[in-house]
Amino acid sequence: MPPSLPPIPDSEWKVMQLLWDHAPLTAAQIADRLAAPNGWSPKTVMTLIHRLVKKGAVAYDKQGRAHLYRPKLRQSQ
Repeated sequence: MPPSLPPIPDSEWKVMQLLWDHAPLTAAQIADRLAAPNGWSPKTVMTLIHRLVKKGAVAYDKQGRAHLYRPKLRQSQ
């Protein structure tokens, strides 16, 4: 992990793993896959996504009204 990247807790790693495996995904697709199995609300998933964007680990492209999220880091980083 690059030294400038803040620590990523386990909950955020779950989002990263999903994006490494299936990107690009919308926020709704991420929430559909992670919320119920982890006992999270969709709002919690959105918070995790926004934290990762702020940390520079995830980027997004706007497609119409949706945002498509993708990892900015390789899994090996």
